[in-house]
Amino acid sequence: MMIYLDNAATTFPKPEVVYKEADIFMRTCCANPGRGAHKMAIKCASVVYDTRKALAELFNIENEMDVAFTKNATEAINIAIKGILKKGDHVITTCMEHNSVLRPLKVMKDKGIIEVSVIHADSYGRIRMDELKRKIQKNTKMLAITLSSNVTGTLMPVWEIGQIAGALGLVYLLDASQGAGSVDIDVKALGVDILAYPGHKSLFGFSGT
Repeated sequence: MMIYLDNAATTFPKPEVVYKEADIFMRTCCANPGRGAHKMAIKCASVVYDTRKALAELFNIENEMDVAFTKNATEAINIAIKGILKKGDHVITTCMEHNSVLRPLKVMKDKGIIEVSVIHADSYGRIRMDELKRKIQKNTKMLAITLSSNVTGTLMPVWEIGQIAGALGLVYLLDASQGAGSVDIDVKALGVDILAYPGHKSLFGFSGT
């Protein structure tokens, strides 16, 4: 009997319905969405739209066309960070972040493009909101925060962070790689501007989604 304990990286096994639907898709509508007018292409485009709509409903995203598909959460986070931050901007993040957040921020900081402040955590992985508030500067542009640590499992105070971001007009980037699918996420209620998450963890999809 196989024992698998790496679900924080990728869930396994997937629910049987995932395998069945993937097989049906590959056999009946494996064409290029939006690139043709034949039946399979139209059917494939419909599947993509239905997926977009289902994700919007799951996370309470007002417009399903605001859902962008990337290869993984790392790519999504890099697009968000490098696409929004400009020279002179300041970002606040935490020591509990995944490398997909910390590394692009460090590269941009080392190049002299942005300033970065890191909130430290206690021995349980919890951050202090008073420290976050103290680190806010006039040029603060973004709060880049994880929903849950992939090391400790600690849930961050994401609602409270959203309240601060909303009050100050800051961009709130939430990395939901650990939690999307297992933790309720309402982007409106949390005040999240950008939500990044992979399909292959708690949403039980394939790698590359």
